[in-house]
Amino acid sequence: MKLSLVLPVYNESEHLRTFFLDLHQALTCSTLSIEYVFVDDGSTDDSLEKILELKDSHGAEAEFRITSLSRNFGHQAAVTAGIFETTGDAVVVMDTDMQDDPSAIPQFLEKWRDGYEVVYAVRSQRKENILFRLLFKAYYRVFSRVSHIKVPHDAGNYGLIDRKIVDTINSMPEHNRYFPGLRAWVGFNQTGVPVPRRARADGKSRVGVIGLIRLALDGIVSFSNFPLRIAFLLALLLGCFGFIGLLTIIYIKLFTGEAVIMWASIMCCILFFGAGQFFLIGLLGEYIGRIYSEVKQRPQYVVKKIID
Repeated sequence: MKLSLVLPVYNESEHLRTFFLDLHQALTCSTLSIEYVFVDDGSTDDSLEKILELKDSHGAEAEFRITSLSRNFGHQAAVTAGIFETTGDAVVVMDTDMQDDPSAIPQFLEKWRDGYEVVYAVRSQRKENILFRLLFKAYYRVFSRVSHIKVPHDAGNYGLIDRKIVDTINSMPEHNRYFPGLRAWVGFNQTGVPVPRRARADGKSRVGVIGLIRLALDGIVSFSNFPLRIAFLLALLLGCFGFIGLLTIIYIKLFTGEAVIMWASIMCCILFFGAGQFFLIGLLGEYIGRIYSEVKQRPQYVVKKIID
């Protein structure tokens, strides 16, 4: 039996060795053979050289598969590339920024042996500032409400998936991928393990606010039509208000003989409804843009080289 670990790397040179030693220590008691699948997501520092050093020093103890991408394609693309290269009976996906605690992996394996095909880490604690914690908490709950699949709260990429889940995810051709959503969509027996989310080693996020917003949009748009239904409901609501306003104007003109006043208020309403229309057009654009991306059928990533 073999355990594969998918480890996406982007500019993690400073603490990559510390992370690996921590991970290696957590796996010393495992009876499974270990396969480390590193994916260098176009790092601009010497992360790839650090990975090669780890391979040279620990290659006799475990298998190493190193995939170097031609540029930075993003975290989800790196995870996809890593999963595709795995050969293990079970696969653990985790970040290399020290936030995912490796000591939880034995708990994942225990649940896997109990018959669960998917074991995900539930982030019981976070080290980010209070604003980010509130935003993450709100996002997972909104996503769970609007999505047509049951996605566990506060569960990110970190977790274990069985080989049959890996093969199913690898067969999915979609371009804009959200791994926690795909993992939930597949189904099978799933369970969560509470794992405190540790602080980043250098305190700086590689994704950034814009990247998090883009990932959140990918998650919601890929697994829910609810925003489009909101657009339809808003259109009905605005239409009702417009009809009531029209009846009011006709009544004032026919039965009171007064002109309709409050020009400024009317203009404000026009601007408000105009903004609402542009918002709905932009919402439709998000869906159309993703359709366009899928139709082009470009690869999700480009491999520069693979080192076995």
